[in-house]
Amino acid sequence: MGEVILIIAIVFGSITGTTLGCVWMGTSYYAKKRGLAKGASQREVEALEEKVSRVQEEVVALKKEVTRLIKIAKGVGE
Repeated sequence: MGEVILIIAIVFGSITGTTLGCVWMGTSYYAKKRGLAKGASQREVEALEEKVSRVQEEVVALKKEVTRLIKIAKGVGE
């Protein structure tokens, strides 16, 4: 009789563990998908890409300005 109770306890324990594991995995996946967990969300990645694009545009403009100033300093632009 003791062996039957032990087998039933192991079966119910396994089912409970599996169910709790599935719920935990689903909850953590949903939280990450919604951007609530650590890591960059899609919105943050898009915002960073936009900032990088603006910085690249500013670098191009600065290069043009430096080239113009070098020409003025050498007397070519006069």
